[in-house]
Amino acid sequence: MAENKTNLLLAFIAGAAVGALVTLLFSPTSGPELRRRIKEEAEETAEKLKERGAQLKEKFGEVKATAETKLSEVKEKAKEILEEKKSTLSETLEKAKEAMKEKKEELSEKFFKKEGEEA
Repeated sequence: MAENKTNLLLAFIAGAAVGALVTLLFSPTSGPELRRRIKEEAEETAEKLKERGAQLKEKFGEVKATAETKLSEVKEKAKEILEEKKSTLSETLEKAKEAMKEKKEELSEKFFKKEGEEA
């Protein structure tokens, strides 16, 4: 959206410059006077374009800084979530190990109890 506005503004400025140039070319003035006026118009247009370029560069810098800040925030949030999930997974694994150990002991007791009864 902003790019469209920028393109529209640049097209407007270029159109104004071309219009001014055409007006100068068709006006009844002498050669040296015409060249002076063309030079002034060209310098004026170049200055406007430089100003607009500086504005765009500044705006781009602001957008870039905002994007970098948001990206940094997203990275930090992702790290926090990842650490939280790692912790939860670690706890779950510990509980599973403990449950397996208990089940193993229970099965060992049953197995050795049966062997003892058979003998």
